[in-house]
Amino acid sequence: MTDRLPLDGVRVVELASWVMAPAAAGILASYGADVVKIEPAGGGDPSRGGTVVVDGQPIEAGFELANNRKRSVHLDLGTEAGREVIQRLLEHADVFVTNVRTGALTRAGLLPADLLEAYPRLVVAHATGYGTRGPHVERPAFDELAYWSRGGIAAAITPESQPPVGLAGAMGDLPSAVAMVAGVTMALLQRERDGHGGIVDVSLYQCGLWTNGWVLQQALVGAEVRQRRDRTASFSPLYNSYRCRDGKWVQFAMLQPDRYWRPLCMALERPDLGEDERFRDATSLREHAGEAIVELDRLIGAIDSDDLERRLDGQDLPWSPIFNTAEIAADEQARVNGYIVPKAHRSGVPIETVSPPFHLRGATLQFGPAPEAGQDTEVVLAEAGYSWDEISSLRERGAY
Repeated sequence: MTDRLPLDGVRVVELASWVMAPAAAGILASYGADVVKIEPAGGGDPSRGGTVVVDGQPIEAGFELANNRKRSVHLDLGTEAGREVIQRLLEHADVFVTNVRTGALTRAGLLPADLLEAYPRLVVAHATGYGTRGPHVERPAFDELAYWSRGGIAAAITPESQPPVGLAGAMGDLPSAVAMVAGVTMALLQRERDGHGGIVDVSLYQCGLWTNGWVLQQALVGAEVRQRRDRTASFSPLYNSYRCRDGKWVQFAMLQPDRYWRPLCMALERPDLGEDERFRDATSLREHAGEAIVELDRLIGAIDSDDLERRLDGQDLPWSPIFNTAEIAADEQARVNGYIVPKAHRSGVPIETVSPPFHLRGATLQFGPAPEAGQDTEVVLAEAGYSWDEISSLRERGAY
């Protein structure tokens, strides 16, 4: 056990909004990095919207998740003074994280290749919607679009003859942020070996293709990919969802019928179904999947979820309850593993947050408030070597 986190001493400058790139920088902050978030002068990251009131205080729930422990600086990069300041900050940075599109980066003098030439040890992590080449480089993107829709996930999980299924929240942004963290840490390791920084490119589209890769790979090798079926027409009764008597749903993932069908019948106290000619082996079970689903719907529909849990676990079967967010928030399994942790909002109100999706044993992650927009501007400028007279001059010149 050590009090020193892996990224202690690593300085990150973030010029980003919404979720993917800010969440990547937020994970770096949880592991000890000092992250300075640049927000537009007089405003802030648009993800600060959507507040909820907790103990009388407005809490920007999503912003708290993606902006853990950061410091916020106001800068107007449309001014010469603002552009001077960000270059000064990058002189002292190890990592620059951005999701600003290439055209705007060009106008601000922040193209990744130019930055790497100016600061050879800098790691530049650029999040994009559709990549850095091709006709749609400058097309606006959110995860609903590049990751979910164009990435094929919506089509892959939508049953036949049904309208496309949409995502909820930042389901594409947050896993893409983890990919970005992986690229940044790999580039930092490379720098330790050869002394040179590098450019990390991560797009929502690329991450969507990776997430959908198991299905996509079938098409890439020439196999026919069928659209997902309604649960009542599933190819396997053992890879399906079922509703219990108390209204709660469960998901089965018993991918080896010959191994799991008879133990499941034992758990449901119907061993005779395990010997039924219609379901005697994997081939028969597939041919009569609809009939098996009808049988399981009836049996499971007569059992409360707590009782079903005991029975399924007693046979060591692969299954899970289908939780809603309220059930996850109350789940002891999430808390005992540190997946949901306490932290403080900047108002002092105690809240909880989701921790990063990996944990280095022996390291105690740091969780703290997301910043008020621009709250650290003058302190960060002073740390960058500006005198108070120069800071005053920067304000007069419209830098912030």
